[in-house]
Amino acid sequence: MKIAHSLAKILVKRPKTILILYTIITIVIGLQIRNLYMESDLTQYLPQNDPTFQLWDRIDHEFQIGSTIIVYVNADDIRDPYILREMDRVTTKINTYELDKGKTDGIFSVSSIAQLIKEENAKPNLPDGLGGTGKYEIPDDPALITTYIARIQSMEGILFLNTYKDAVIVFQLAENVSYSTILENVKAAVEKDAQYSDMTLTGGIAMQEAMRAQTLQSLNIVFLLAFVFVVINMFLFHRNVKSFAIGLIPLGYSLALTFGILGTVQPQLTILTIAAAALLIGLGDDYSVYYANRFTEECSIQDKIERVECTLRRTGKAVLLCAVATMIGFGSLMTSYMPPMVSFGFVCLLGTALVFLSATILVPCLCLILNYEKHETNHQWKRFAHLVVNQRKRLFVIGCFFVILSLLVLPQVKTDVNFIEMAPKGIPEVEKLLEYSQKFGKGANFNAILIETDPQGLTYPEVIDGIYSLEIQIRAAGGSAYSIADEIKKINDILDRSIIVEKIANFVGIEQIILDKVAKKGLVDKDYSKTLILVSFPAEISIEQLEKSITQINEITQQTFLPYNGRVSQLAGQDVITVEVNKQIMGTQASSLTIELLLILACLIIGFGSVRIGFLSLIPVLFVIAWEPGALVMFGIPLSLINVTIASIVVSSGIDYGIVITQRIKEEREKGFSKIDAMRTTIETSGWAIVTASTTTMVALLATFAVNIPMLHQFSIVVITLYSFSVIAAFCIIPAVYASKWIK
Repeated sequence: MKIAHSLAKILVKRPKTILILYTIITIVIGLQIRNLYMESDLTQYLPQNDPTFQLWDRIDHEFQIGSTIIVYVNADDIRDPYILREMDRVTTKINTYELDKGKTDGIFSVSSIAQLIKEENAKPNLPDGLGGTGKYEIPDDPALITTYIARIQSMEGILFLNTYKDAVIVFQLAENVSYSTILENVKAAVEKDAQYSDMTLTGGIAMQEAMRAQTLQSLNIVFLLAFVFVVINMFLFHRNVKSFAIGLIPLGYSLALTFGILGTVQPQLTILTIAAAALLIGLGDDYSVYYANRFTEECSIQDKIERVECTLRRTGKAVLLCAVATMIGFGSLMTSYMPPMVSFGFVCLLGTALVFLSATILVPCLCLILNYEKHETNHQWKRFAHLVVNQRKRLFVIGCFFVILSLLVLPQVKTDVNFIEMAPKGIPEVEKLLEYSQKFGKGANFNAILIETDPQGLTYPEVIDGIYSLEIQIRAAGGSAYSIADEIKKINDILDRSIIVEKIANFVGIEQIILDKVAKKGLVDKDYSKTLILVSFPAEISIEQLEKSITQINEITQQTFLPYNGRVSQLAGQDVITVEVNKQIMGTQASSLTIELLLILACLIIGFGSVRIGFLSLIPVLFVIAWEPGALVMFGIPLSLINVTIASIVVSSGIDYGIVITQRIKEEREKGFSKIDAMRTTIETSGWAIVTASTTTMVALLATFAVNIPMLHQFSIVVITLYSFSVIAAFCIIPAVYASKWIK
């Protein structure tokens, strides 16, 4: 190959110069890593044209659902003047300009029991104790505070509980403000002023920001531990300091280049990126091991250019085919309609390309600079190679038996999307949001049904009765429902239009707190033609129960009739998006896997120049895919937002092992060896390199267990298991396939 010869001449003549130039380029690009940031919004898992997303976006636009930061307050008695003053001090420090609607301080409004008591106290003194003291402050008199709380009982269950031990401060944020800056300001105020009560930041924004910070910290921990584990693994296998440099330098350079380029072209990361980082650390060592092992095998060649050329021409072809097949595998994820899956596929595709480039250029240079030589024979491994070749038929039958068992449990594979479980455990913002949702809102997420009628339609009793009847059915289906009908029905079960008009006016243009959101325009539009039914579900509900309840509610809305041209939408919101993503997970894996297998098959046929070898090379991978359901059921692990990528990952890695073995068998056959002898030699040599490379990836993934995210742990367990299956398939299935009469 002319390319291999030309590249070998350059690498041999100027190894140090090439290493220095590559280092400079890596440093320049790697500095862009500082631009990376975390994205943890679940709505990003649906395309913008998805009906579920569009309905949610329409409700958001119609009622201007604003974002909030919530401070959860626990105290012995929130009616205590000292507690109320603490809440007031935190409020005034953040909302420094109460009347500017967020133009200066970023706070559109603040709602809390302390704020309401100040407003009641600011009223002028009226006869019979109907007013206040005329002072805009928290009074010292507990009797006055009790009187004021009696006036604001409509806020009980929204801003405080009737136990008077729990309350919230709700900061509604203005548009286009820096959430992180305001969060830091609120944290600082709470840390300084919360002396008599326990105050904790929570709400969707606080939770997402905490998850971003924790995930970035986790990414650093995973990088460090994965690096340490890889070093230990390499020491156990090689016991050679030079092997560390040859294995780790190309790895470090490729990671720096990958995340540096991402910092320029796609700086937003997701929780999947943690898995991608560990995966690339393991994969980054594979190609270096293949090149280095082949370089030492060619020790009989004295001419350095010829030796490097032989390494690049023989192993380089297999590594190139591995890299292309792996990139195809990860690239297939980019066909998904879930943006984070596309992003994950791009990260891994880019990383694989740079891992190949770094290994191809740097490994020969490092081997020459370090005078790397390694001459040893592993006799135990040699005996193992003879065993698997001699027992190939029995091993193949055993493999088929487990395929049948695995496929039988396929219907038991479950899918589960739980955004809370994607959060690292122990984050106060997440734990307090669950407590807040359970005590104040009966659910952790905001969902709504949009009701539309002709102008003034909501003022008619029969419409209100219809909405109230719909709520009863929603509650029977497992949801918690609230709307203007509940407030109007409190007055009288027999409705009069004049009463409805009087009561409904209180919901127009008046901010309405909805769990951790705020409806800026209230729950009714100015034409009295649009309103919302707010729906929530218990925070601890399973994904199966949630999907069942949402399906029932949507069936109910389809069958609901409201007069005055009434129209009832499907349920929309965060729980609905969760269910929709969950339903699409299995389809995402199936479609990406099908595309991946077809493209890899084409790659193998072109690479080996044989349709037959291309098909046969795919058989071990098909075995691993067939074993996957058994692994998922065995460990009780469902398909989730993270491990939905597992099949594509395992196919990408498993095909690598098949390519390396197939290429080496072809070389040995060309030397005149029989099929059986060629397979023994291949497993003795290339097989040991595969073990070294695969264990490196597996130990790198062990680093994810240092991060307290159960869903990420599940990902690593399944990937490590399937990587093991890939090695087993390479050693136990391939010999039986290539020893068959179909291969000459």
